[in-house]
Parts: sequence; structure tokens; C-alpha cells
Amino acid sequence: MTKTKGAGKSVSAKGRPWTFPRNTLEDAIRIAKAVEEKNAGNPMPAKDLAVAVGFRQPQDWRFLELLRSANQYGLVTGTPSSSIDLTKFGRDIVAPSSPNQRSEGLLAAFRSVKEFADTERFYGGKRIPEDEFFLNTLTREFGVPRDRVDVFSKIFLENLKYLRAFSPTPSPADSSLSPELAGAPTPPEQIPSPVSSKEPRVREFLDSCFVMMPFGQWFDRYYQEIYVPSIREAGLEPVRADELFTTGSVVEQIWEQIEKSKLLLADLSGKNANVFYELGLAHAAKKPVVFTSSVVEDVPFDLRHLRVIIYDVREPEWAARLRNSITDYLRNALKEPGKSIPHPFRKFAED
Repeated sequence: MTKTKGAGKSVSAKGRPWTFPRNTLEDAIRIAKAVEEKNAGNPMPAKDLAVAVGFRQPQDWRFLELLRSANQYGLVTGTPSSSIDLTKFGRDIVAPSSPNQRSEGLLAAFRSVKEFADTERFYGGKRIPEDEFFLNTLTREFGVPRDRVDVFSKIFLENLKYLRAFSPTPSPADSSLSPELAGAPTPPEQIPSPVSSKEPRVREFLDSCFVMMPFGQWFDRYYQEIYVPSIREAGLEPVRADELFTTGSVVEQIWEQIEKSKLLLADLSGKNANVFYELGLAHAAKKPVVFTSSVVEDVPFDLRHLRVIIYDVREPEWAARLRNSITDYLRNALKEPGKSIPHPFRKFAED
């Protein structure tokens, strides 16, 4: 990309190739993950890779664009007519030997795109605006074509958000970047507040588990002290709706997270309407779901043949048992996802 500082003119890129990825880093990682998971990290024919990431044909334009993005981020090497191999960045991200190696690999992959690295360096740790001034700066300072500046801005900002999730400190380009529940019943005077602090967690895993459950009161504490550690023990990153809300449509954000998640966990206690609505979206997306409930009657009869964990807070050691059960059920669902998808959605997923 040619820098045109001070030009002040609209630049059209019609007919010219894209010089930056049209997919986010999170999406492009799907290519590297497939090579690692489906072919033990060995070079993989592009036609097999296309199927592994969910496309019927290797010439599907969506697969070609995703593969191109993975190449631009430096995650893989190879073309649609050859085998695709992981790079060092790709291996550090999908098969790291430490959390730091993954976070460093992600940052290196982001900065391997010159346009992203230049924009990050230009703002030098200052907060990046999300308005027309940012778009104008991209065109005036870096020559991003006016008809592509919206895409650049969206991908760039989404990447920064993704990087911040894996870093204990804000991204360089964006400065904005308890007593155990387990055991015998607690005496009334020692019962802690149901409010649980929501300190930002540093993301550790690439695959996520979206948690559908009521908010507030004790449910927030259950989430922080039982659900989060048990999901991470299964090798997944827990995500709940109240952790991702930003400006825009709430339903769209929930749907996007459901589609991204490897598995989902739903606490049906109290027959919460929002939980059941999200569950309907999950089944429409053909995603495997593990259920928990404090009362078996809260689980619809048609779903009781799936993976359901019933817990009773009145029993001693209930929290420890629930943590272990959630981890075991999630691991089993990862091995056999079809058993956590009801008919007829299971048939659609298989097709």
C-alpha cells in the first residue's frame, strides 16, 4: 500500500488486488487449526483443508478468501493448488507450549500485515477513534482506498479487540485496550454476598464455550467460581453474553458468539426465557449443548435424553461435584458432539 500522506483525495482500488486480509485474525486461525487438528500439523492438501473448515469445494470463494487471509497473516504457506503448511506463527498459536507463546504469536501474526502494523505504530498507544476521523486518517495517511476503508477499519478494530483478550495488559495500539462454595452448608452469618466481582480474564484458549444462563444474584457467583474453572479445565474459553455486549444489536452479537463457539453450556434453572431463546438459536446453528439445572423439571422432556447435569445446592460438596461433572460432560461432548445435538438438527449437522 502506497502511503499518500496529505493527499486528501479519495483513492479508488477498483480492479486492484487487496493488500490486507478481508478476514479477521480469529477467522483466519480456522485454517491453521484445521491443519493441526485434522492432519497433526503436517502439510495438508487444500482440497481436504476446504472440507475440514466447512466448505464442500476447494474453489468456494469463501474458502479461497479465508486461505488468502491466513497466508497474509503468516499463519500458513501454500496455494489452493498445493498443500498448506503451518508457519512458526501458526504453530505458536494453535499448538503453543505456553500461554505467552500463543499471545506473542497472535501479536506477531497481526503485525505481519504491514498496513495493520503501520496503523498501530501511527497511533502510538493512543486510543483509536471509531468514527469518520479514523476513516479519513486511514485514507489520508496510509492511502487506504476510500471504497475499502470501512472493511479495513472493521477488521483492524476487531483484531485489536481479539488481541486484548489474550493479553494481561492493554494492546499497544489501544489504551482502553472467595470462600469455597463446596463443602458443608455455611452458617447464615457467614454466607457471602451473591455478588461476584467481574475482573477481566486473560483469554487462554482459542475454542470457546458460550454459557447460556440467568444473570444476577447467585448465578453470577456460580458462573465465576464453578462454570469458568470447569470449562477451562476442559480446554475451552468460557464466554457469557454480559461479557461481550457492545454497541449494536444484542441478538446479532449473541448469534455471532454462538456460531463461533465449539460447544455451549445452558443452565435451564428457573426456565429463564432468555436462556431458552438463546438455546433455540444454538440448535438452529446445529451446535452441541450440555445442560445443567438445579431441578430436573426445568429441563424440557424432549431434551432430557441429551447430556444433562442435575445439581442440588443443598447437598454437601455439590459445587465440587458440579465442576467435575461439567468438565467431564464437555470433554465427552468434544469427542462425540452429535450426542449433544437433538434431532432433527443432528441430521442437518451430519449432512
